[in-house]
Amino acid sequence: MENADLLKPALRKRQKRRDKRLAEELIECYRSGWRVKTSKGYRKQLRQSQFERAKHQEGMKEMHGGGRKLMTDNLEPLIRYLRSNVGQHWDKVYSNLSNKLDKSSVTGLHVFQHLTDFVHTKVILENRKVYPADLSWCRRGSTELVSHEKWPSFYVHPKSGVLMEAKSKRE
Repeated sequence: MENADLLKPALRKRQKRRDKRLAEELIECYRSGWRVKTSKGYRKQLRQSQFERAKHQEGMKEMHGGGRKLMTDNLEPLIRYLRSNVGQHWDKVYSNLSNKLDKSSVTGLHVFQHLTDFVHTKVILENRKVYPADLSWCRRGSTELVSHEKWPSFYVHPKSGVLMEAKSKRE
């Protein structure tokens, strides 16, 4: 950080701590699915509505929420990090993240999987529009890359290698 001397000491300290805890901020959050209460009369409604399709015997885990916990990731710090690095070379942004996060751990690998969801490294530029070239579920070059309010899309410019944010749907 070049202008670190210009910041107040409290802000420098906070930024430093945030950089160290980036992996924890992204992963450690509330997990849904534990002690989730169902509405009153759930079993009775289930038997009445799905009688023909229902199993003859229902296991204890299925009766009480399925015995599964769902991961809810806090991806806002990752989005803020990517937005703050728009305009910088992608290799530098990726290497900074690699230094901060451990790819050999499950949580670090999970963050890098989310990173591939947000950042498209292979794109096609045609008539000032960006088309992802790395999507296997759609025809190549048929769907324009746009950012949504909650889930922004980023791409790496094919010639310069700079991280860019896709235009929002409204523009």
